[in-house]
Amino acid sequence: MGIATAVIANAEDYQRELSTPLPVFMLFISEHCPACGEAGPLFERIAGKYANTVKSLVLDTAQTPRHPDVTGTPTLLIFQNGQMVEKLKGFGPQEDQEQTVKDTFSRYATGMEISPPTSTEPSPTPESTPPSHR
Repeated sequence: MGIATAVIANAEDYQRELSTPLPVFMLFISEHCPACGEAGPLFERIAGKYANTVKSLVLDTAQTPRHPDVTGTPTLLIFQNGQMVEKLKGFGPQEDQEQTVKDTFSRYATGMEISPPTSTEPSPTPESTPPSHR
């Protein structure tokens, strides 16, 4: 599957990307975000090791419509069966970031069954509005 630097134009594109039996990791970054300069390469390096078991996307918020669960960058959203199951806003303290990302990939790549969020409402879809510059 590999890692894709994607441009998602609308809610239908989000749903298309989520239409896979694999867990989907979407990392939202911004060129104006100092932490993203390190988070993006770290994510890509670790995601490359899970290319056959996890679908990984890097999304620039300047080119992608707002997602209601992304309020800052970097933010990692993780989906299974089209439902968001985890959100990481930032990767934590610098000294723990690599282990945090590795542990997160490992949890989902092993096929561990993750319970969906307790809400019975469908996962929010992004607004079809122009991207914001964060």
